[in-house]
Amino acid sequence: ENDVRSHRQRAMAVTTGMISVAVGLACAENLLYVFFLNGFGEDGIQRRTQDEWLVLLFRSIFPVHALAAAMQSIGVIKKFLEPRGDEKRGIGVGKIIFPAVLLHGFFDAVLMSINVYIETSYDNFYDGGGNGKKEPYNVVILNLTVAVSLILIMAVSGTWYYIQNRKQSRRLKRMEKADGTYEDASHYSHPTYTTQSHSQESSVV
Repeated sequence: ENDVRSHRQRAMAVTTGMISVAVGLACAENLLYVFFLNGFGEDGIQRRTQDEWLVLLFRSIFPVHALAAAMQSIGVIKKFLEPRGDEKRGIGVGKIIFPAVLLHGFFDAVLMSINVYIETSYDNFYDGGGNGKKEPYNVVILNLTVAVSLILIMAVSGTWYYIQNRKQSRRLKRMEKADGTYEDASHYSHPTYTTQSHSQESSVV
């Protein structure tokens, strides 16, 4: 059976499917991380439910898996939906996942670096007897640094995807024009409804 969808519609289906899988993975990973792998406190009591949901909320603010899937969809669409040529012969799994690997790698590097810094600061803090301080570091500055770093990583990755998506959309549009399947948004017209009024004549007997 022939596929009646346009090139851009098939491309959107690929991106939507990949993002859906990534969101499902992120959901399962967050639940597993927050409720099962978060460990126990020093007193042996598991973290309170309120804190668990707070961690889950902050992990959900940055949709790194969904964005990574969208970035990978650029390469998948280019390899399987765009015309075959010399450039496509070099598109393999490595080139498809490389932008997403960079995104996820930098994202995890920030979180791991912060965790190492916190643990090291507390070790030095307790070894030094506290030095009369409540915290070994400035909590506000640390949280602000993490937030700015993650927002910057997401913004750069999102900008890359937007640019690549627009370029790919133009290439797919040219393909549709070449094979005669291109339909502009103005092609679809809204139906016009006419209202007819019927007058009833009444006679008084």
